[in-house]
Amino acid sequence: FLEDVTRNGGEYHGFPALGINCQALENDQLRTYYGMAEHESGILISKIRPLTDAASKLKRHDVILTIDGQTVANDGTVPFRNRERISFDYVLSNKYDGDSMTLGILRDNERFDVDVIAAPLKQLVPIQMYDMLPRYFIYAGLVFVPLTQPYLHEYGEDWYNQSPRRLCDRALFWEAKEEGQELVILSQVLQDKVNQGFETLCNLMVLECNGVKVKSLNHLAELMEIGKTTPFQNLLL
Repeated sequence: FLEDVTRNGGEYHGFPALGINCQALENDQLRTYYGMAEHESGILISKIRPLTDAASKLKRHDVILTIDGQTVANDGTVPFRNRERISFDYVLSNKYDGDSMTLGILRDNERFDVDVIAAPLKQLVPIQMYDMLPRYFIYAGLVFVPLTQPYLHEYGEDWYNQSPRRLCDRALFWEAKEEGQELVILSQVLQDKVNQGFETLCNLMVLECNGVKVKSLNHLAELMEIGKTTPFQNLLL
């Protein structure tokens, strides 16, 4: 923690990640399918998260043979202490934001090394919001906020079961696909004559504004400002 703060000018950046999901290669037929030699071992990349350095350098179905020079076993472990083994994530746990890792890759029967930068994952729905004031945008009594886990925590300790299921699933499983992307929701309606008939709307995701896909809360405010030149604002929820 302190080393991370020192390296980043007084800011804590958190634990870095490569942004990949991997599958063990203990199945003989699977290793043969991907062209691994009899003496080789490794793990298969099954998913790569967008907005990571790995997304521009690695591909699904790449086989990771080595990490920083250490051979990766078919069960995803690397050597640890005397005659012990540990998950390859251990190598990553010793890195800091911006550090590079060298991966030995097998792709289409070609073997080569790739340097991938480790960095904290960019969450589409923020998990924590320390020292930050809540953000909101109100238009015609409609209250819009970015979806965050602290917002869902307002449903109590059992927020996972008590919060709206569609919002909970998006918070836990959806991923950002572009920089600055947020999920914007209509959290509530402050009753007024201008929004009569819409007062029951709440916790609905805002998909489009005036025919344009909404990318963030600020983007929604910009679209609403542009829409003032027309008689009506059109929202797709």
